[in-house]
Amino acid sequence: MTINASLSVLKQLHDLLAQLTTDEYTQKLPVLNESSIGQHVRHTIEFFQCLFEGFSTGIINYDARKRNLLIETNLGYTLQLIGEIAHSIHTTSDLYFPIQLKVNFDDDNFELIETNFLRELVYMVEHSIHHFALIRVGIQVNFKHIPIDSDFGVAYSTIRHKQELSVSH
Repeated sequence: MTINASLSVLKQLHDLLAQLTTDEYTQKLPVLNESSIGQHVRHTIEFFQCLFEGFSTGIINYDARKRNLLIETNLGYTLQLIGEIAHSIHTTSDLYFPIQLKVNFDDDNFELIETNFLRELVYMVEHSIHHFALIRVGIQVNFKHIPIDSDFGVAYSTIRHKQELSVSH
């Protein structure tokens, strides 16, 4: 279930980005506080990369992202990365592989919290949807010609709630 949700989220992102030009992808948007769609995508992609790095090292540190500008500026490269991440998720065998999450809320101290690959993948889905909602606003305000799937940037629980309301009325 979580694997399918994560693959679905990545497909949604891929399908939307495939409609953008490089200029649209990289344009600084006032509605996004002068950040670009590419910057939100980079942030999202790098969280997935941190998860897989943690899968190999045993420690995830989402604060230690590479901040690779190529992801936020090169649309073709980013679309390829999304495919690679989806493939990695699809082929991961030990979903309950134990990992430690490094959390640092101040300069001096950090905690290591026990987690596992699947739990962090749940977080990836929720984190991605949050950024997709911001991307959606950026596209709706600035690139009205680009169609957006009605569920893009909407939490699974919200989708279910709306479906339940439509059935009950």
